[in-house]
Amino acid sequence: MSKLGKLTKLVLVTVLGISAGVGILQTKASAASKTVTFGSTGVSYPSSFKSNGKLKGFDVEVVNKASKRLGYKVKWVNADFDGLLGSLDSGKIDAVANDVAVTTERQQKYAFTTPYSYDPTAVAVSKDSKLKTLKDLEGKTVAAVVASNNIKSLQNYDSKIKIKTYETRDQAYAALNSGKVAGVVNTRPILSATIKQKKLDWKILKGNAAENKVAIAFSKDAKGKKLAKQYSKEIKEMKKDGTLAKLSKKYYGYDTSKN
Repeated sequence: MSKLGKLTKLVLVTVLGISAGVGILQTKASAASKTVTFGSTGVSYPSSFKSNGKLKGFDVEVVNKASKRLGYKVKWVNADFDGLLGSLDSGKIDAVANDVAVTTERQQKYAFTTPYSYDPTAVAVSKDSKLKTLKDLEGKTVAAVVASNNIKSLQNYDSKIKIKTYETRDQAYAALNSGKVAGVVNTRPILSATIKQKKLDWKILKGNAAENKVAIAFSKDAKGKKLAKQYSKEIKEMKKDGTLAKLSKKYYGYDTSKN
């Protein structure tokens, strides 16, 4: 083979090698672009919790099913709720799906999907407590999870109710069980499901402090807004075809997707 032929062959092999490398990088980039990273606590029954090492829950299934319909792969990252919002702010994750209530303040920072659940804020107390309504909590202390919108909802309802915060729901629940607080605030469906699942000697007081719309919170950049729009479309379809009702009944015992 002539020197020119050898040189041509060498150039061809080099070009093919570069093309193959570029193809692999493009494939990896494409796969990465089709992966959406969601944050959840992994300890928030029945929204997001682990069973036999597998992440489960109402919000988890809503995201997984919507993502499958959209053709996205899902990567889950677990942290405490306050940490999840911080990770979303810093761009470490794409979204938070963990019973996130839509508030005016949060709408300034995040791009929300259409709501997939409507949960009123309520308070649970020990079953032998003499308290009957939310107003009976005036002057008493209620446990809440750090960064939960339920804190503000309860304080807006009655500023005379004191709040003590904890990092996780389990810590807040333990505070009530040990008598450190008079009650624990969360959404009514979550409290109801928790009492049933954990067989707790609690009761939920009469009255709701607020009505909450639960949605997925994405970052408010171009990517986040695009994803929020795509997931909103699927959530609407899931509500229309009965998927949301089926999932909420599975985890809460009734349909929370109805407004």
